[in-house]
Amino acid sequence: MSLNKINSIASNKSPKRVGRGSASGSGKTSGRGHKGQKARSGGKVRPGFEGGQMPIQQRLPKFGFSSRKASQKCHIKIRDLENIESEVIDIEILKSKKLIKNKIKEVKVILGGELTKSVKLKGLKVSKAAREEITSKGGEIN
Repeated sequence: MSLNKINSIASNKSPKRVGRGSASGSGKTSGRGHKGQKARSGGKVRPGFEGGQMPIQQRLPKFGFSSRKASQKCHIKIRDLENIESEVIDIEILKSKKLIKNKIKEVKVILGGELTKSVKLKGLKVSKAAREEITSKGGEIN
């Protein structure tokens, strides 16, 4: 054992002595102020209590949020357009090929994979990178 390896022990400082005269600095009301619930013995306020106002943990919803619009949107990748043998590709063609579900109303084409043929898109949203890929292969976007 050496002096530099001794851990400090818990403080032996005695607690503050309240209510021992005005000279102590915490006499008379003993740091509790005048009157009120917190001045009384046993007068505590539970955590989260806001004085009768509806507490924030009760005001906020207790469940997550899921957008109703999100279930009607989806995206497909460029490589999925490769196998479609149609002149013009729109949402109805994608539904018939079972690439998207029937409840989908909005489709965005994103870059993923490579495109080897020119395609014509109608009524679909297209990302900037996918737009460059499609136009470089001679495709059209309406």
